[in-house]
Amino acid sequence: MTYTAHEGPDTAKAGAAHLGAVVGPFIPLAVYFAERDRDEFAAGEASKAARFSTVLLAAFLAATAVRLFVPLVGFLGTLAQWVIPVVAIYFCLAGFKLARRGEPSNYPFQFKVEKTDD
Repeated sequence: MTYTAHEGPDTAKAGAAHLGAVVGPFIPLAVYFAERDRDEFAAGEASKAARFSTVLLAAFLAATAVRLFVPLVGFLGTLAQWVIPVVAIYFCLAGFKLARRGEPSNYPFQFKVEKTDD
């Protein structure tokens, strides 16, 4: 029995980047820097996951600031601290499923970074 190398994009690394986005942007960034020259699909998906988890981290930090420093509406910060991880888990699992199928994913909340030639 012989085994041949897989010819398509590395969906396992792209999926790992999406799953790693649940805990922060560091795992997707590691996948991005490891794969940016080798696999365009995995690097692109890792970049999307890193941007999404950065937005979630900023939202969580803002919710924490509201909870700590705004006395009358601090409960909204607490509520957001409960909702943001649930949203992160849902969208990261959805991105993982799409990445494992080899399809590009799109997150609803992410900032776009475009390279321009000046």
